[in-house]
Amino acid sequence: AWLGGVLLTAVSPGTQAQPWEFKGPVDVTATGGVGIFHHLESSGRRNVAVSGGTVAVAWEDDRDGTPRIYLARKHRNATKFSAEIKISGQGEAYEPSLVSLDHKRFAVAWEENGRLHARLVGPAGAGPVIILTDGNATQASLAVHQQQLLLVYSGTEGRYGRIWLQHLAINDQKLLPQQRCPVDAEAAKDDQLYPVAVSLGDRALVAWEDRRPGHTIIMAAQNSTEAPCRFTPPQRISERPQRPGPPMPYGTGHGVARVALANYGTNQALAVWADKRDFREGYDIYAADYQAGKERLFGPNSRVQDSFGEYAQQWHASVAGHVDARLAVAWDDNRDGTADIMLSWREGDEWSDDLTVPGAAGPGEQNHPSISLDEEGNLHLAWVERQTIGGPTRLRYVIGRLLKK
Repeated sequence: AWLGGVLLTAVSPGTQAQPWEFKGPVDVTATGGVGIFHHLESSGRRNVAVSGGTVAVAWEDDRDGTPRIYLARKHRNATKFSAEIKISGQGEAYEPSLVSLDHKRFAVAWEENGRLHARLVGPAGAGPVIILTDGNATQASLAVHQQQLLLVYSGTEGRYGRIWLQHLAINDQKLLPQQRCPVDAEAAKDDQLYPVAVSLGDRALVAWEDRRPGHTIIMAAQNSTEAPCRFTPPQRISERPQRPGPPMPYGTGHGVARVALANYGTNQALAVWADKRDFREGYDIYAADYQAGKERLFGPNSRVQDSFGEYAQQWHASVAGHVDARLAVAWDDNRDGTADIMLSWREGDEWSDDLTVPGAAGPGEQNHPSISLDEEGNLHLAWVERQTIGGPTRLRYVIGRLLKK
């Protein structure tokens, strides 16, 4: 794999010891069949979370003819999920974002009828729904930050989407809207889309897709400890490749898509995204590390997937981090002829060989992964499965138990 512009020596798959042992997958919901489609499409790919040994998955499906948001839970050691609960209301609802809180509680945010909604879900049930006042808002993404929640989203301002931050206080089973501010102080000159945020101790970091150069790039900004609504000027994360010779044939610039962001270790963060800088290969998965205290927020870009996936296309990157500095990235990959879920983890300064996740590969399509690491370092993976292209979907889940060294 590429790391910081250096080509690492390719090793046959399976020669590196994997950190997790995967058991057989299970269905998240029994609801399925012809004409029903499940989606894990949250901004930042946050659809699975773990709190106090309880696993939760949030998704959207159209079982009653209208897209709505649902959530299912189970104990980490249980063999099946409990019956799901409906999270959204009577309108068309999309793209739920899910984060874990303490005491087996979770927060969910979603778009419904052009406005953002959010609520808490705990052992006693779901709390009241709050509806934010900003109209034409979409692509919600939640993060936990200093005993409160950060909700970032793209809100239409004039012709373009602009990234906004909404602070939410947590009061027992209720959420209370507080400060709201734009992440970029300048009015949008083109669309800003699909934001995601993480907490870095006393600061918050936000990344998103930005089309101001005439093509899509990944940008980021962080706020001030003294003023939570004052952000640094946005900086570009995704690099334009520098090559000798004639210009590459991608017009104003190569394409990138859908940044995901995870914190790990002590106030560290990693951004990952799909990147088409090598036009001969389609999209690859690239990453960059946050650089605390430096003028440039993010360091050099590294290619995550190994050389065996060099001529395949990779999509839908999801990332998870742990306080012990463990990092994992998942995506779907067609190197074996159909879409399968692949996983790579960081070993020192290098990315591992890619692992085809057992139970999340084979005939049909396995795509749109969402991953999370629990307190013990176990990996939780949810994804969408189709037996035939364009056919109905199933929502699947598997746990990778951390192998003790």
